[in-house]
Amino acid sequence: MPRLLIPALLFLCLASPAQAKELAGVTVADTIISANQETLILNGMGLREKLWIDIYVGSLYLAKASYNVADILSQPNAFRIQLDFVYSEVTPEKLLIAWKEGFEKNQSAEKLKALKAEISSFYGLFNESALKGDRYIIDYVPDKGTSLSKNDVLLGIILGEDFKNALLEIWLGNHPADKKLKKGMLGLE
Repeated sequence: MPRLLIPALLFLCLASPAQAKELAGVTVADTIISANQETLILNGMGLREKLWIDIYVGSLYLAKASYNVADILSQPNAFRIQLDFVYSEVTPEKLLIAWKEGFEKNQSAEKLKALKAEISSFYGLFNESALKGDRYIIDYVPDKGTSLSKNDVLLGIILGEDFKNALLEIWLGNHPADKKLKKGMLGLE
């Protein structure tokens, strides 16, 4: 009897679909393959809210799960931040205001000055509204930089590990865009 049980269990394990998580009507996979073919796992996901309005679901994928921000920032591996918009429309101007606020709250004036060209290039990638159903993907690949895609269309690549960390700190820094979103992305909620 055990000889039949083992193959049956193996079949069930192999036949079961990939796990997924759902939040605010957005479903995301538990694992993905990064731009450099590295397997990344869903570290956590959360909802970005502003004045009680749901804006987007933010998901963080890492090579190694962690709830420690310093550990995440020091990981030399690829990562992905996925933003799935659930609000009807966020204009480019409002997106830029949010990015600017996130960088300025989490970086010193000296760091902002050092990253001025990279941040400016990043801002230049946002010339369209984010509409309900739009998906932005921020992929970091060591030695290749941070890419931004919207609905599977590459918008651009920004080089530098310092920029990568400054960008991550918008969500995970000491002054995150949304504290509940930070907890969710860190897998603490």
